[in-house]
Amino acid sequence: MRHYSIVFNTDTGQRRTIRITNPNTDLPVSTISNAIDQMLENDVFDPTRGKLESLNRMEKTIVEVSSIL
Repeated sequence: MRHYSIVFNTDTGQRRTIRITNPNTDLPVSTISNAIDQMLENDVFDPTRGKLESLNRMEKTIVEVSSIL
């Protein structure tokens, strides 16, 4: 399983995180960056907990499971 974790900073000093499960990891970084810019411009989170201000970090996690028996 693979997922991206995207962490945003808010204008109240908090952080908001989303996880994208099974992403298309073949997308160019520029395409991903443009999508994050769109998220920042069109904030879908509850504004009472802070408006998205900037990207804090984005991580790709890969979990591999192998059955032994």
